[in-house]
Amino acid sequence: MTAPRRIALVIVLGAAALAAGSFFFAYRKPNTDPTPTEADLRPEAGMPWFVDVTRDAGVDFVHFDPTTDAHFIQETMGSGIGWIDYDADGWPDLFCIQDAPIRSSGNLTSNRLYRNNRDGTFTDVTEKAGLVRTGFGQGCAVGDFDNDGFDDLVVTYMGGLALYRNNGNGTFTDVTAASRLTNPHWGTSCAWGDIDGDGRLDLYVCNYVEVDIDHYPLCERDKKLFVCPPTSFPHARHRLFRNNGDGTFTDVTAPSGIADAPPAPGLGVVAADLDGDGRLDLYVANDLKAQYLFHNQGNGRFVEKGLLSGAGLGATGQPVSGMGVEAFDADGTGRPSLFVTNFYNQPNVLFRNRGSMRFWEGATETGLAGRRDRLGFGTVVIDANLDGRPDLAVANGHLHRDAEEVYRAPYAQRAQLFVGTGPGSYRDASDRTGPYFREPRVGRGLAWADFDNDGKPDLVFSHVGGPPALLHNRTETTNNWLGLELVGDGTRSNRNAIGARIEVRTTSGTQVRFVNGGGSYLSANERRQLIGLGTGNSARVTVRWPSGREQVYQDVPGHRWWRITEGAGQPTPLPIAGR
Repeated sequence: MTAPRRIALVIVLGAAALAAGSFFFAYRKPNTDPTPTEADLRPEAGMPWFVDVTRDAGVDFVHFDPTTDAHFIQETMGSGIGWIDYDADGWPDLFCIQDAPIRSSGNLTSNRLYRNNRDGTFTDVTEKAGLVRTGFGQGCAVGDFDNDGFDDLVVTYMGGLALYRNNGNGTFTDVTAASRLTNPHWGTSCAWGDIDGDGRLDLYVCNYVEVDIDHYPLCERDKKLFVCPPTSFPHARHRLFRNNGDGTFTDVTAPSGIADAPPAPGLGVVAADLDGDGRLDLYVANDLKAQYLFHNQGNGRFVEKGLLSGAGLGATGQPVSGMGVEAFDADGTGRPSLFVTNFYNQPNVLFRNRGSMRFWEGATETGLAGRRDRLGFGTVVIDANLDGRPDLAVANGHLHRDAEEVYRAPYAQRAQLFVGTGPGSYRDASDRTGPYFREPRVGRGLAWADFDNDGKPDLVFSHVGGPPALLHNRTETTNNWLGLELVGDGTRSNRNAIGARIEVRTTSGTQVRFVNGGGSYLSANERRQLIGLGTGNSARVTVRWPSGREQVYQDVPGHRWWRITEGAGQPTPLPIAGR
């Protein structure tokens, strides 16, 4: 090894040790939040405002809390949550993922699927849909892997995964064995994306650490058991599965180059075209290890460029405790930047895309670094007030039930909403966006959907040991909006159009959106695109499809949902227009 490489290795290992130490021994001041004023507790015109409607909507799911006195690392993860329009009626349905006891087989409850009744309420259809399953559930991803027009569902578990094919009649069939999908590791987040350009969705699965309960490491502080950091365990390689087009998949982790990266504890993944070359790249949020950036070389081959690109480590060269991840145009450049949530006392991270697969960290200068007295998990990009600028929501909650004693930090923490104020400019407006954002929760998963089709993005958070929070967007605004459902041709482009680039031009300016695979933490957003138009009434929409075909649609009217089909002449108005 050359001298420069030795020096670089020492720097990286030293930073990793420092980060691991902060995970284990940090001591912080107590959290202090401002006391709400009367004005904070009512909607303000133009500002995002969300109302928790979980109970009224009939969503009665409760997450099982697997906490034990042993303080296993598995107890800290929570479960994700997702949206899937399983019956293709244009109304997003809700899927909740369940945990299980770590050592016993008793008190098992299933994941749950709630059908959207189109009136603001939901009905549990888990059994009817064929989705009853127990186990230590983690994450999910939604995608039409067989291009039949109905979205399918994959769920990760500790020690396995499950693939459910949508039968198109309101039911699913477990085709895991028949599809040859196997992952005997601790799977977390996963993402669908066509990595080889054949028009079919392939699957990337993050794996966390290898845990042997019978030979579990002992981590203590002041003679008290403590949750061990991920650096205390062996790491497993992540998996990439190629879609063979006949209902089966082939593990291409090695030939694709994914296996060339050193194993790392993966928690979040997003599939996005980061350099605009028409090929999907993969960005992975790893926990206390350098982040992965797998650059797509074509023909299903990747080269890992996390460190080389500048998107592998935090602003000061330390590993990021990456949980949730999103890729979006954060600064008006038309290029996807990368946002990653981080550990307590560490800022969120924003890798701004400079082009040519080069990034620099700019969370502080943009206002997205956030408060250090939060521990971030799920994250989503929405335009909550439809002003044409992206906003970010973040789910927060500590890992350690004894966080108050050990870290002087609350276990339950408040979620955050960062409101876009201009290109590359954001402010934390959580105190003025509704009661939920003032109520401490142990947040984990987060996903968005316009579940009532009123043209405003809604949110759903998952929590450890409690019910989810379904937040209805009741922002008072006169801003307009445009809803787009993109449908690829199913041959050169996948039907979900993952990998498409959308440019929307109005009198208020130009926005660029990306149809990504994956994102957030263990969760799945709805596939449609909901775009705030500000004061604009219509838009010029340019779509570059995954196939490379580009189509332009002039003067698409706002305030309704449209279906844009690859190769078709004009968008088709959907009957679920905003009310």
